[in-house]
Amino acid sequence: MTNKDKDYANYLQTRRWSGFIYRYLFVYPFFLKYLGKNNYDYGCGVGDFLKFAKIFKKKIIGLDVNKENLKVCQNKGANVDLIVPDRKYFTDKKNVADCIVLDNVLEHIVRPKEVIEDLYNALKPGGMLIVAIPVGEKGYQSDPDHKIYYNEDDLDNLLKPFSLEKDCQFYRPFNNSWIRNNMKQFCYYSVYRKIF
Repeated sequence: MTNKDKDYANYLQTRRWSGFIYRYLFVYPFFLKYLGKNNYDYGCGVGDFLKFAKIFKKKIIGLDVNKENLKVCQNKGANVDLIVPDRKYFTDKKNVADCIVLDNVLEHIVRPKEVIEDLYNALKPGGMLIVAIPVGEKGYQSDPDHKIYYNEDDLDNLLKPFSLEKDCQFYRPFNNSWIRNNMKQFCYYSVYRKIF
């Protein structure tokens, strides 16, 4: 455990209530239809989506590199596991996941191609990958741990080498240039299906 881990876990727990409401009303309900029997929230943070999914009796395993985040999740009764930095989590787990959620996580990862390859190999054929990124400078700058900025084209280009078919894409709350430039909670969501 590092002070940085503890500080970041505290930061995640002290976010504004409006962001929490926003996710519970406008984001997480959309994810539910993609969940199957074996689901993972990669970069689960302090377990907001895990807690939401539990309300609907959806089984999901939360994964994170931050041990402090995982402690918070465990205190909420979530099933979690540690991601060891610089190691692929799913190395021995091929074709096991019906759905993997990567909700506002990609921008925190220094070597995203390695992570996407790991997640791709873990997905069952027909499995779903839900990826969310903050778009607009305000959203990107809102978190001190963000490392790489992505826009919609960057995300598509990152995923292009994999046999993934885009199922849908959407913005929350909606796509608008004023919102993109002035709102922290503006995100782009894209859902991909593993072809084979």
